[in-house]
Amino acid sequence: MFSTLFIYSSYTNTSKNLMNEKKLSIQFVIQAAMAVVKDHQEKVKKGELTLEQAKKMAAASIGRIRYGQAKDDYLWINDSFPKMVEHPVKSLVGNDLNTFKDKVGDKIFVKMVDIAKASGDGFIQYTWVDKKDKSKHVPKLSYIAYDKDWDWILGTGIYIEDVKATINKALIEDITKVIIAMIIIILAISFVVKKNIRGPLLSIAEKLFKTSEYVSNGANKSLDNCNLLSAASQNQASSLQQTVSSVEEINAMIQRNSASAQASKDTSLKSQNSANKGKGSVDEMLVTIEDITKNNEKVISRMKLTNSEVSEILNIIKNINEKTKVINDIVFQTKLLSFNASVEAARAGESGKGFAVVAEEIGALANMSGSASEEIRELIDSSMNKVEQIVNSTTSVMDEMIAEGTQAVDKGKEKAYECKVILDEIIGNVDLVNNQVNEIANASKEQSQGVHEISKAMEILDQVGHENNSTVIETAESSKQLQREAQELIHVIEQVKEMVEGKSKKAS
Repeated sequence: MFSTLFIYSSYTNTSKNLMNEKKLSIQFVIQAAMAVVKDHQEKVKKGELTLEQAKKMAAASIGRIRYGQAKDDYLWINDSFPKMVEHPVKSLVGNDLNTFKDKVGDKIFVKMVDIAKASGDGFIQYTWVDKKDKSKHVPKLSYIAYDKDWDWILGTGIYIEDVKATINKALIEDITKVIIAMIIIILAISFVVKKNIRGPLLSIAEKLFKTSEYVSNGANKSLDNCNLLSAASQNQASSLQQTVSSVEEINAMIQRNSASAQASKDTSLKSQNSANKGKGSVDEMLVTIEDITKNNEKVISRMKLTNSEVSEILNIIKNINEKTKVINDIVFQTKLLSFNASVEAARAGESGKGFAVVAEEIGALANMSGSASEEIRELIDSSMNKVEQIVNSTTSVMDEMIAEGTQAVDKGKEKAYECKVILDEIIGNVDLVNNQVNEIANASKEQSQGVHEISKAMEILDQVGHENNSTVIETAESSKQLQREAQELIHVIEQVKEMVEGKSKKAS
């Protein structure tokens, strides 16, 4: 009766303590995941990430978290609609969960929303697919926590069957210990009543011996399994450490890439500024060419005006030439009058001598005027020819200069416009490169943040791995202790058998 009460009390306490421990462990996992959410929310407040980027990165980080001995326990996220935000079963992501029911017909996600809005967090029990046998549905206990800012409900759970298996294992250990104690008590009583119960006692001893061997073999197997689990846990911890180191190296590479992208971005901006300056210079050159064109037009206008003025001078010279012809006619008439006067003076005799002298003088003056007029006429003809030559030459040269200047200015404008088009294309390409480099820099930054979150998740897994390793070590110690007790029990049974058989021989 006492042993039964002891076993029942031990089973009750072990069940309660182990279940509380499992509850605390999944609460710890959810708290760690909630810390990831809060960290991304802070980055949104600081302006390091947009809300959409933060939610996407946080959901991805939480969705990658795995824990437990087989690394098959996970977390999920749904909102209060409810709609699935993140889940390892990707077919559930984005689905409306209002009508989702477990195997017994409970709307489990609707109940989760009720718990989240009522108290912010809590436990819920329901039926879910077994981890090993997908055709089997088993009870599961989950813990959920609600984040109001993003309207996210984070959850993870444990399979009650796994907890019961652990409890049953502990119960077997307790039963074994009770059996050992009972055997010791029975052996003690047997010393008092061994003569009357020799046969049954030997039979019991044989059964206890076999049971002890079975317990010893079970303890050996449990110890071997614990050793294997310990080695696996150590290998897993080593792999996690290597993974963390690799993630840190990747993070460093991403940061270097981000720095290189930023440097390329700065260089691209400098190139863009230089191209803009070049474009400004070309624009100024176009303005200058326009000014030159206007000045050429003014020079052309002035040269045309000069030619017009020279033509007017030529017309004046022609008028003077006409006037000189009139003077020559007057000189000719004067000579004729002088000749007639001389003839009339000769006819007059002595009385006409004075008049003859005057007529001669007038004739001489007329000859002088005629000579001067002829010289003037020759000079005017020569000037007219030279002026006409100058006007023709100037006009021809001016036409050539105008044509060449206009052609050169047109070519200059054409080349300047070509330079402007090329610089516009260069600026457009630089803008495109600048945008692409900026996108690379932002992507590198997001990758660095994602790797950082992976590092945090790996640290959590490392902690869980160490806890599992500690549990395995404790279980191994218990198995060793059970093995030692089984060996002691076998030794005691052998002594009892020797004592009983020895006494019987003496009696015979």
